[in-house]
Amino acid sequence: MNRYANTRAFTLLELIITLAIAAILLVIATPSFTNFTQKRAVSQKTVQVRSALELARGLAISQKQVWKVCTVNALNACVKEDGVRLLVFRDDNLDNSFSVGESLQQEIDINAIQMELAASFGVNYIRFSATGEAMESGSYEVCSSNQNFDYGRRAIIFRSGRVRLSSDSDADGYDDNGGVKIECHTS
Repeated sequence: MNRYANTRAFTLLELIITLAIAAILLVIATPSFTNFTQKRAVSQKTVQVRSALELARGLAISQKQVWKVCTVNALNACVKEDGVRLLVFRDDNLDNSFSVGESLQQEIDINAIQMELAASFGVNYIRFSATGEAMESGSYEVCSSNQNFDYGRRAIIFRSGRVRLSSDSDADGYDDNGGVKIECHTS
């Protein structure tokens, strides 16, 4: 009698079918996972921007001095877009750039993210006065640097010094509270 007659095992055909199903599920799930990670990165960076703005406001109140928040280029000059870092600092010489000897409180790398500031009076920074009020109102728009992924959030700064984040719970591209379209990669 054959001793392998009662042995149960997968046939080669069953194994190939199982692998094919697994490959199809992987192909379907990958774009969803990529979108999830891109949204998560944008949301996390937006929360970091809000925290930096709130830190600058708190420092301005506690130290009774003006504190500045801006994205800077490689030369540490404040820029509206294409910055490499977001800084919270005291601009003692009022040159709109971080210079040696000035107090730096926080530095946030801007990697895999596009960030653009739209501020009142066309300035490239947000300042907080000793009373905690913002000397400029505006918003930082945070988007993925992936041109194929159009998702963004805003950190909105009010003249009162209040900072809030945009939200888009229904994924229609509009801020739920302000009704403003959040558009990334329009150029």
